[in-house]
Amino acid sequence: MKATPHIALILVAAGHGTRFGGPKQLVAVHSSGACIAEFSVLDAAKAGIDLAVLVIRPEHEALWRGKNWPIPVHFAVQHEARGTGDALAVGMRCAAEQGAEVFVVGNADDYYGDLWQGAVARARMGRNASLAYPLSRVCSPHGPVNRAVLFTNAEGQLVELQEHSGLTPADVLRLGDPPVSMNAWVLARSVLDWWPPTPRDGGEFGIPDAVRFGLDRGDVFWADTLGTTWMGLTYAADHDAVLAYFNQHF
Repeated sequence: MKATPHIALILVAAGHGTRFGGPKQLVAVHSSGACIAEFSVLDAAKAGIDLAVLVIRPEHEALWRGKNWPIPVHFAVQHEARGTGDALAVGMRCAAEQGAEVFVVGNADDYYGDLWQGAVARARMGRNASLAYPLSRVCSPHGPVNRAVLFTNAEGQLVELQEHSGLTPADVLRLGDPPVSMNAWVLARSVLDWWPPTPRDGGEFGIPDAVRFGLDRGDVFWADTLGTTWMGLTYAADHDAVLAYFNQHF
């Protein structure tokens, strides 16, 4: 029997939260003062992941280090705001240095429920995968959101990501409730061999940009619509519902 690969959870927590109005990754979503990332790491530990990496901004490092974590957490600092693709590269290099063979990826300001259990199952299968959600489950009632719609072939392999901005619940029917990426991925360590460098033109480099590069070179990514529970902070008005959810369930 093949041994279980060493799996690391990587949470991208270096965004500026422009629409929210501040660093939403650190906003308390529970009466205990815990933020979403703390619950994500707890869920990852329950799923059998024994290592986490948080990609953070340098000015927040002391705050993250001051939290109590159920498993070892390493902090990788993204010194410049250069997009999620660049942030993930920083996190993957840190996780690889800790011996991780597979990376389970997510956003620190998104709560994915039991998704990490499915992520671990796919990690054991040894294949890269997007863990998608139906668009209907990941809209905000308080304003438009940006999502990458996933297109697959008959075998369930990802063939294209098409980014849409300004999506609202009204777009679910128009688009046919497609699977969308919430930056939840399972990636083998080998992606570091080809992960493209961040462009130097001053623009942001996103995870979808890097995945498209992999698709163009012939790498295979499976697209599994496993997502059911999702809670996220896009706008400040989202906070009340998220707070009520966590106080009810934890």
